[in-house]
Amino acid sequence: MKFHKRINNNIIAVAGTWDPVLPRHRELFRELLRYSKKKGLNPYIFLFYPNPLNYIHENKYKDYFDLDARIELFKHLGINNIIVLDFDREDLKQSVANFFDALFAARGIVLNELWIGENQALGSGPAGFLSTGMECSARNIKLRILKNSFLVNLDKDEFNRNFRQCKFDVTSAVIGYLPTFKLKADHQINMYDGVYDALLRIKPFDKTGEVAVKIEIMDGKLGRIERGDGHDWVVLVEKVAAGSD
Repeated sequence: MKFHKRINNNIIAVAGTWDPVLPRHRELFRELLRYSKKKGLNPYIFLFYPNPLNYIHENKYKDYFDLDARIELFKHLGINNIIVLDFDREDLKQSVANFFDALFAARGIVLNELWIGENQALGSGPAGFLSTGMECSARNIKLRILKNSFLVNLDKDEFNRNFRQCKFDVTSAVIGYLPTFKLKADHQINMYDGVYDALLRIKPFDKTGEVAVKIEIMDGKLGRIERGDGHDWVVLVEKVAAGSD
C-alpha cells in the first residue's frame, strides 16, 4: 500500500472510491467541511484507487472519472486534502489493524475521527464490519456511522445501469459532468470499448477552448488522437453506434 500525500495532524476523514461523486456524496462533503471547521479538525478524503472490487470482479467497474479527474473534482468542490490509497490485490487480505498501522507508519497520522458507511469495511477481520469499530475504540479514534448510507448504494446501482449502457445524457444529468479522463502517455483508460464522440479540454471541468473529436477505446487503450498543446483531458459525450459515420 502506498500513500501519495504528506498530511497534518488532527484529522477527520471519510473514505471511499468516490466514483462517481453522487449528490448524496456532495451533501456529505458539505457536512464534513462544516463539522471540521466547528471542531477545529483538518478534513481529509481517503480515496481508494483502483476500486478494490475490481480485483475480485475482473475489472468490472470502469471509471466515470479517472484518478486525476476525481482529484480535480474534489478541489473544484473545495476539498484540497486528498489521500490516495493505492491498493493492490494483496492489500485485500490485510486486516483493519494493518490498514491503520500502515496509515500511521507511512505519514505519522493522528486520526481523530473517522466517518464510514453502515456496512463499509476497511479491511478483513474476524468480526467483519465490527472490526473497524473495535480498532477505532482501541486507538481512541471517534467513529461515526453514517446513517442511511444504503441510499447511496441504491443511487449507485441505478447510475451503474445507465453507465454500463453508456447513457451519458442520463448519468451527467445526475452527476453534473460527463465521463472525464486525463490523457496519459501510455494511452491507458479504464473505460468500455467502443467509438465515442468526445471533447478535448484544457481543464477537465471548463469548456473554454474545448475541441470536438471522435475517439476509439479498445482493450483499455485509447486510440491515437490529434490534440493541440494543453488539451490534456478527454470528455466522453456519446457512444457511437456501430457502422455510423
